[in-house]
Amino acid sequence: MHHLEHYRLFEGLDRQSLDEIASSARTLHAKRGVILFEERAPAEALYAVQNGWIRLYKLAADGRQSVMRLAGPAEVVGISAVLPGMEYTLSAQTIAPCRLLMWHKDDLHRLIDRYPILQGNSVRLLSEYRDALQQQLLELATEHVEQRLAHALIRLADHYGTPTDTPNHLALPLMQRDLADLIGVSHYTVNRLLHLWQQRDIVQTQRGSIVIVDRQRLLALAETSPG
Repeated sequence: MHHLEHYRLFEGLDRQSLDEIASSARTLHAKRGVILFEERAPAEALYAVQNGWIRLYKLAADGRQSVMRLAGPAEVVGISAVLPGMEYTLSAQTIAPCRLLMWHKDDLHRLIDRYPILQGNSVRLLSEYRDALQQQLLELATEHVEQRLAHALIRLADHYGTPTDTPNHLALPLMQRDLADLIGVSHYTVNRLLHLWQQRDIVQTQRGSIVIVDRQRLLALAETSPG
């Protein structure tokens, strides 16, 4: 099953249309560490994440990576390929084994001719990504580390969290170092904070995942300024 009905890019399309769109895609399986595309390269393909995680980042002049966002199941990356003549604005690399659907730009443009709603959806998504990036940069400039980590966990849990056997607990299949890259701090700092929060029954850390135990207290941490 392609599950394209869960992707915002394909909102407003019926099942038959979604099946046709999925049939024109190529299925890819990528291990961790695969670079899907690089910033400023011609936007040749769009990818739909079926499972796994992808980080989207910019490279600084000194070669350091600044992670702009993480993309997981039911999200697309490389949306610049929807618009003719565009370049990728970010680089994309898998941070977990991934199953992806890929459309080449020529196939995308044929699909847009057939389903014009795709172009409107893509423009809306690009605008939302820009707004999210501005919010992230604002947090980086104005919030302390504890707030930034709490905000990131809440956003990721609300979007990607999966229920556990314990009511109201949400699991994020995410490595701590990837979370550290997202908020621009060291792995040690994230590990230390999560350990403190685990002692306070706000989160639980497990191998390869983080469980949100008490969302309300996590939200309070996100909204509390340093004293």
